[in-house]
Amino acid sequence: MARVTVRSFERGDLDAAAGLLAEKHRADRERHPVLTEALEDTDEARSMLAKWFDNERTDGAVAVDGDTLAGYAIGERAAGAPPDSYMGQLSTPRSVSIGSRDHAVAAGYDANAVCRMLYRHLAAGWVASGYYAHTVNIAAGDERLQEAWFNLGFGRHVSVAVREGTGPVAGADAADVEVRAAGSEDVGELLELARTLGLHHLDSPMFMYWPVQAEHDGLARTFFSGLLEDEGNPHYVAYREGEAVGLTSFLKQGFIPPYINSEKNVYLFMGIVEPEAQDGGVGRALLDHGMAWAREEGYERCTLHVLSANYSGEPFWFANGFEPVEYSLERHIDERVAWARGG
Repeated sequence: MARVTVRSFERGDLDAAAGLLAEKHRADRERHPVLTEALEDTDEARSMLAKWFDNERTDGAVAVDGDTLAGYAIGERAAGAPPDSYMGQLSTPRSVSIGSRDHAVAAGYDANAVCRMLYRHLAAGWVASGYYAHTVNIAAGDERLQEAWFNLGFGRHVSVAVREGTGPVAGADAADVEVRAAGSEDVGELLELARTLGLHHLDSPMFMYWPVQAEHDGLARTFFSGLLEDEGNPHYVAYREGEAVGLTSFLKQGFIPPYINSEKNVYLFMGIVEPEAQDGGVGRALLDHGMAWAREEGYERCTLHVLSANYSGEPFWFANGFEPVEYSLERHIDERVAWARGG
């Protein structure tokens, strides 16, 4: 590895990086056919990388072995949603993300060593600028790159999972549960159930921040009222003895990563069952209702994000047809390094 050196990503590196990306994408797509076919083409891969290169919020590095590209990595400093919006509250401030298509290591090179060198180059600038939350995304099954980033102190945080097919959900026959589509008049119930979801994510062991404070009630009401006005974004509420005990929300244009095929793919935005109503078939009844709607609308798959530490959510989704396609790995830098070296 002594012959490999690292420098900033230059425009002249686009062709070699595109070839490496297209090769990586073909290998990932063999495991996950739901990935878009387009990036198997080198020209398409180059076009995507060029957009990242021209983005003023991105920083890139390459590892070179003479004239050979041994690897590359590109990270984006988060702009995030507006801080005065509901979704903006969910964004991690001062964070950087490396997409799953935005890093690769050529065959024949030590991925641990190359990723270490690339990350050292990029992280120095990010931390000096006050970006302490770092994320790298990896296709599920890419053990080589996953091990390299684990070796750098990253841990698995979120899974992007896809349910191929929108068929019925087994065991969705809770006789005492009524599921109804929510309308604009039900915004209050959505707010309460969204608060339950937020409190769940704030709890151990997830500890994920969620805007459940009273000061965010106005933002939440504006956000969910807007969703309810769009017929393409259905929300289903489960009732038991007249009480709302669960919710699933679907978005036709959700948060599906751009390199996952979004055609006939609906995004599952929220799924929650009140703690006292869990393990009684409510979640399966809600998902079954959602899949029935998706079939009628011509959808063929469903995508969601779930925290790896979500002790109730991850087992439920994975037991009901969702399979991981991508993992997000995270590392948080100790902010004390800013002053420990006199910065």
